[in-house]
Amino acid sequence: MSLVTPPQIVRPEPRRDPYGRYLIPHPQTGKEQAWTRATTWSSSISDHFGLEKWKIRMTAMGLVSRPDLFAGLAAISNPETEAGKKKLNGLCEEAQEFAGTKFASNLGTALHSFAEQIDLGESPRIPPPWNKDIEAYTRALKDHGIEVSPRYIERIVVVPQLEVAGTMDRLVRWRGKTYVGDLKTGKDLSYSWLEISIQLALYSRAMTIFDPEENRHFAMPQVDQDHAIVFHLPVGKATCTPYLIDINQGWRAAHICGLVREWRRRKDLAHTLEAAAAVQEVAS
Repeated sequence: MSLVTPPQIVRPEPRRDPYGRYLIPHPQTGKEQAWTRATTWSSSISDHFGLEKWKIRMTAMGLVSRPDLFAGLAAISNPETEAGKKKLNGLCEEAQEFAGTKFASNLGTALHSFAEQIDLGESPRIPPPWNKDIEAYTRALKDHGIEVSPRYIERIVVVPQLEVAGTMDRLVRWRGKTYVGDLKTGKDLSYSWLEISIQLALYSRAMTIFDPEENRHFAMPQVDQDHAIVFHLPVGKATCTPYLIDINQGWRAAHICGLVREWRRRKDLAHTLEAAAAVQEVAS
């Protein structure tokens, strides 16, 4: 089975800083600043143990299959230097990709693009077996009476309260209310609901939508802030299950993420005994 090339929907992207954060003017001051990504913020309290173990396994499998990468690792004279670390990281990432870490991600990107074109009223040519996935998605929308707003697909939203920005999948209407909607293509969401809840809670509390093409902010429409709708569309399974997810609790967890990130920046928790004694002498 050959890997399909995801269809490209061209839209302008805002500038980014070296850490990949959006550089967007503040909606109130107009001053450009870097905004923490919503996905980064929501992962602050997530358990990544299983994911990291999987990456280690993929790295090992890739190195076993690619003697050239293994030799490249052995040839790094000093892996503790910045240049050595950069080279080591690059080879390990290449080993992971060779072992297939990008395969599911690329297919998920393709499904996102196909679904987006459908929601925009277009008629993309979708090769099998992924056409069955998209048929399952459109059937789920119809069966549950869900309407997607074409004006609010893949929009950058800004949450000044937490200095967070992210790209919202879509807004949908269900039973007379407007919800943040999100498409997830992973095989299993069992360990992802906390992170998803936080991410969608952030989108729902956005103050503005930023348009990079016009370089301006627009008011965020009023959406339900208690729940959001997640479409689970696992790649190649021809099934789509909509979920109603509690984002009120996700918003509470978003503030916990803020506390965690604040604590990670603390540099004043330990001092040498000499420094501590000097402080005590001055205080006395």
